[in-house]
Amino acid sequence: MVRFKGAARIAAAAITVLILLCCFHVTVNAQAPVDSIAILYDASHDQQFSPNDEAGFKLILDMVNASTKYTVRVNTDPIENTTLSDVDLLILADPDISYDFVPNEVSSIAEMLANGSSLLLLGNPVVGNNSKYWDDFALQDMGDNIALNKLLDALNITGPRFSINETQTISWSDAMFDYEHAVNETSPWVMRLDTSTWDSGHPIFKNINELIVMTATLKPLDLVSSIATGHESSFAQFRKTVSYLANYSFPNMTLEEFAERPLSYSAINGTFPPWMSAFEYNESRIVISGSAIMFSGLVMDVYESESQWFYTADNARLFMNMLDWLTEGFVEPPGAIYPMLMISLTILAVGAVYYIFKKVR
Repeated sequence: MVRFKGAARIAAAAITVLILLCCFHVTVNAQAPVDSIAILYDASHDQQFSPNDEAGFKLILDMVNASTKYTVRVNTDPIENTTLSDVDLLILADPDISYDFVPNEVSSIAEMLANGSSLLLLGNPVVGNNSKYWDDFALQDMGDNIALNKLLDALNITGPRFSINETQTISWSDAMFDYEHAVNETSPWVMRLDTSTWDSGHPIFKNINELIVMTATLKPLDLVSSIATGHESSFAQFRKTVSYLANYSFPNMTLEEFAERPLSYSAINGTFPPWMSAFEYNESRIVISGSAIMFSGLVMDVYESESQWFYTADNARLFMNMLDWLTEGFVEPPGAIYPMLMISLTILAVGAVYYIFKKVR
């Protein structure tokens, strides 16, 4: 009997200790270490923005890495199955038309999508010689969205395409303009967009209040998967020659005039040209945006401005929102249910032992 009394005292002491431990305030990690989401930034197709240049994509990719949720790798070799075998999200940002995706790369990307990974395609607008970027030879051919359209064709993905004038010997991409919402009237291709121009209910636009963009547009104009457009006063035009845009001084073109000059404009006032598309593709998700430059470290294309795109409005937050939507559900953070269950079961077991000893006694 004395032995049972001793055991009962030990059990009671154990329960008391457990209760006291539960009362102490301790600091714990908000989230236990988990596998990060693997993002691959492709740098093997002469992309417009270098991942290692602060004027390129270094700032935005560093921010993504700093979140700890993601791990960004940069690819400089031809894309193969092994390249994408452990990739959750592939980013292709304004690849050059002279570096087409070869059949083996297309099949590797198709297999990645079939396995449930996601794809982010970022195009760019074209610029003319009235842009302050024109002095930089590397930026003069910005907006090679033709390579991305060819990739979409090769993947048999129907629906959105970048607006491209494909009826001439030389194909040109476009840029969106807006005189009423321009940041500066001398640069009507740099504009402010607000919540009236996007689907505020979409997770990609959560907590997004203002964007400053310089973007190409998507087609068709009634794109079902569009989640962001220009204003009613926005229009878009193709580049007309190597150094000139079409007729950017005539924003109020009528439908009749548009029919006469279809190679000049890709969208006229009142058509709300789309510039971002987001949709599910079988088991994967895809986002297509007309602007990579709005997430870069370049100084904005506004004379006398020293602001970098990355720090402008809610641009950087939008980029993170896109990543979050594209990788939703890929990694589930560990919850507290299992540890708390084990603690509860331990207390219950000790309590049961104590009860049995008391009954026996």
